[in-house]
Amino acid sequence: MHEEVIALPPPLPAPPLPPVPRVRTVPARSTPVEYPFLFDGNAGEYFRIWIVNLALTILSLGIFSAWAKVRTERYFYGNTRLAGVPFEYLAKPLPILVGRIIAVVLFGAYVLAGQYSIGLQLGLALLIALLTPWLIVRGAAFRARYSAWRGLPFRFVADYGEAYIRFLVLGIPLILTLGLLYPWVKGKQKEFIVESHRYGGSWFRFLLRPGQFYPPYLIAWGVCSAWMFLVSFLMIGVVVASMAGNGNGGPPPPWLIIGMSVLMYAGYFVTLAFLAAAIANLIYNHIEIDGRRFRSTLKGQRLLWIYFGNTIAILVSLGLLIPWAMVRLARYRAECLSLFAVDDFNGMRRENVGHVGATAAQVDGMFDIDFGL
Repeated sequence: MHEEVIALPPPLPAPPLPPVPRVRTVPARSTPVEYPFLFDGNAGEYFRIWIVNLALTILSLGIFSAWAKVRTERYFYGNTRLAGVPFEYLAKPLPILVGRIIAVVLFGAYVLAGQYSIGLQLGLALLIALLTPWLIVRGAAFRARYSAWRGLPFRFVADYGEAYIRFLVLGIPLILTLGLLYPWVKGKQKEFIVESHRYGGSWFRFLLRPGQFYPPYLIAWGVCSAWMFLVSFLMIGVVVASMAGNGNGGPPPPWLIIGMSVLMYAGYFVTLAFLAAAIANLIYNHIEIDGRRFRSTLKGQRLLWIYFGNTIAILVSLGLLIPWAMVRLARYRAECLSLFAVDDFNGMRRENVGHVGATAAQVDGMFDIDFGL
């Protein structure tokens, strides 16, 4: 008895595997990309904002000045772009108005005190000096809190103890050395301001030693001293010649004294323009945030020409060309500043920031306290 063998059909071939999708990988950039700052405002557009601000501020006896400030800041922030994204100014007018009222009252008290008691005025001056570090920190915190880019606000992390060291205690050796420590102290102060700022979860770093501030300041001091000596020598010679020409030994004519004074201050004006460009380049070229570096290429000669042209234009126009001067200066400063980065800024994150009062920001402006970059 034979078993029946049933032949099985051959197995079907296995279906082909689906093609593996090709994933496009983007290699990490190793060469930094330059992102230039751009300012695309124009004088005619800003003039309309400026003239309305001026008129309403005068008609409101200064009350509208807070709204004028916000409108001005929003225009200049909004027309300043980095990587195609405009900056934002987020402050509201009312807190600024309150801060300005307090600042005006404080300044008025200081001025009036001098009419009645020099001791009282000196006491208020001492109080303002003691408040200066606090004002600097709060003013910087206000500006940072209400400045934003890509929807992320900046932060200024307050360290009042360090602020009092940098802006008050260091004034003692500065006075004792008759100002010779000024560049070093200035460097320490700039370091504090830069490294107290944060953005997108990262700290700003200042890669400059305070002693590196000496070369530009020493050059400026040397040029000013040489210019002062030259003009003084020339002035003495001209005055002696003028008196000898008069024959009566009378004083030189007023136009001669005015001309020599103008010549003296012209030398200071030129020197300060070159110094401003050098210090700005020195600071920005040594700022880093999470591997991103700034580059500033301001030229003293160009900055001098802008300052000179702006001054003449404002004087000749009786102030009507102030908007043109402001736009012109803002455009040049922006076109000389770039940020180098190897990323696309998407790794930045939002940080929780609270409300910051505007009082200190207005008081430090009223008393012309210098702390900005």
